Amino acid sequence: MRMQMTSQIDAGGNDPIFLMFHGYGNDESEMVRILDAVYAPTRADAAPSAIAAVPSYISFRATYARPYMGGNYWYPDGCGVDERQRECAAVGDAVASLLDASAFAHRRKILIGFSQGGYLSYRLVKAHPTLFDAAILLSPSFMGEEQAALDSPTRFFLAYGAQDRTIPMPDQQTAHQVLERAGHLTYREYSGMAHAICDEEIADIRDFLRAI
Repeated sequence: MRMQMTSQIDAGGNDPIFLMFHGYGNDESEMVRILDAVYAPTRADAAPSAIAAVPSYISFRATYARPYMGGNYWYPDGCGVDERQRECAAVGDAVASLLDASAFAHRRKILIGFSQGGYLSYRLVKAHPTLFDAAILLSPSFMGEEQAALDSPTRFFLAYGAQDRTIPMPDQQTAHQVLERAGHLTYREYSGMAHAICDEEIADIRDFLRAI
């Protein structure tokens, strides 16, 4: 599979590498903006637990271009469970192959995705349960995972807006239940937020990264 991406990597460093996947109708710059916000200087940056000043990342563009409207998607909107899992598996295999390089061997690997990209990140962990140290799932779709069992040491951050009507409530509950059963979940819900990102969420992601 040929994938398009943008990256910023300290080749000689040992800081974590973020693997980032955007939502439906967007592109790879979406996740860069989110990560830049997480790493923006704060008053806490003088503390010993502050995260590094500049992150290393690979932000991927989704595999399908949206006709006429612009943007990209990982799987067709409204497609069946089998199709979306198939599409995620193909991307996951390509990403795992990319990471099978000596440059990444001793670095922590952290997934971060919004909406479709959040679900894709979860499927990567399910297919490669020992490859990723953490996964940050922001408002992920989760249809068809009701009976899923996840056996992985990966630490998860899962977040939704309390006013999110894009992801049906049963799917949100499924995500919470599946990841909670895995035993390594930090869950957050944001009052007044729809299918979006908010300042409080950015701060919580920053705290999550400091703790891992």
